[in-house]
Amino acid sequence: MKALQREDQNLKEFQELTGSMYHASYRAAWLSALFLPTVQIIAAVALGMIVWYSGDQIMVGAMTIGGINAFVSYLTFMMWPIQDLARVYAEMQHSIASAERIFKLIDTPPDVHDKPDAVPAKTILGEIEFEHVDFYYEDRNPVLSDFTLKVNPGETIALVGPTGGGKSTIVNLLCRFYEPCKGVIRINGRDYTEYTMQSIHSRIGIVLQTPHLFSGTVRENIRYGRLDASDAEVENAAKIAGADDFITAGLEKGYEQNVGEGGNLLSVGQKQLISLARAVLAKPELFIMDEATSSVDTLTEALIQRGMEALMKGRTSFVVAHRLSTIRRADRIIVIEGGKIAEQGTHAELLRKRGHYYRLYTQQFRHELEVQYGVVEEQTSEVSDAVAAD
Repeated sequence: MKALQREDQNLKEFQELTGSMYHASYRAAWLSALFLPTVQIIAAVALGMIVWYSGDQIMVGAMTIGGINAFVSYLTFMMWPIQDLARVYAEMQHSIASAERIFKLIDTPPDVHDKPDAVPAKTILGEIEFEHVDFYYEDRNPVLSDFTLKVNPGETIALVGPTGGGKSTIVNLLCRFYEPCKGVIRINGRDYTEYTMQSIHSRIGIVLQTPHLFSGTVRENIRYGRLDASDAEVENAAKIAGADDFITAGLEKGYEQNVGEGGNLLSVGQKQLISLARAVLAKPELFIMDEATSSVDTLTEALIQRGMEALMKGRTSFVVAHRLSTIRRADRIIVIEGGKIAEQGTHAELLRKRGHYYRLYTQQFRHELEVQYGVVEEQTSEVSDAVAAD
């Protein structure tokens, strides 16, 4: 707001919003304050009319004073609950409005849900196949088009390409956060919609670009990956992920250090290492890393890389990355452009092809050299050729 000099404009917009809310609240309070006195006045007028009418009846001998007293008492007892109801009527209206919003959310059917005959998956550590998959978040705006991919058990797949190409969508579909609009995704030769979502989600470990920590201690956040884990297992997972050093040496209370709301007392790199340790503790059969090193420094990236290598052993892994240096050791690199596979192969194979990956890699490599060492364009082009030849 300060950098863009938006203070006055934002204040004006805020005043417009609060002004309309103030008038609505004022009207609601005025009606609420008027409602109870109105009921009380009506009750008092009705009682006065009854007394006046009863007086005439006594004069003609149709009623007794005791009968009038009993009738007035009964009427008063009947009016008290009505007046109490009028007093809480406004509060009831607020509660009803809140309840409507709550139940509207609760009653909303999920877009992805289990089939009635879904069965638990015994394992997802098998062949994964995307067969002619189409997906779109909005109609007529496809993110993936006729996407086909087969992944062998234990294989590490790296997904690279321009922003918006569909890389994160692929892993979201694989995790069954969404389901294909067309086509099918198979795990172990079976349509994965035939499995229960719980059996799939419980076997997947995910480290996201923006890690999320919960308010609590470091130990509690790591244990979130597997709630029945012992303290020793938590600490061992942190050591594998490369987080133990900064926890024991850099934090005053070690594993009992409070991370703050959303982990705001830790740096992005520290949160990422804890998130990785949480994935290690979960012992997943399928590991997914979505841009997990894009917001950390080089030293932290090296720690995350070591943790990744330990976690990927014996597991099928998907790594989404813009930093191409992080995926050179992948079994297969797949370049995604426009929701389709532009090319695929190992790091060396794709460099020799001098295609999409070659351009992405050399441009990034050239940029890093220019930033770090001030290498000029002519020199970096020679270096790029040497890298490709290597």
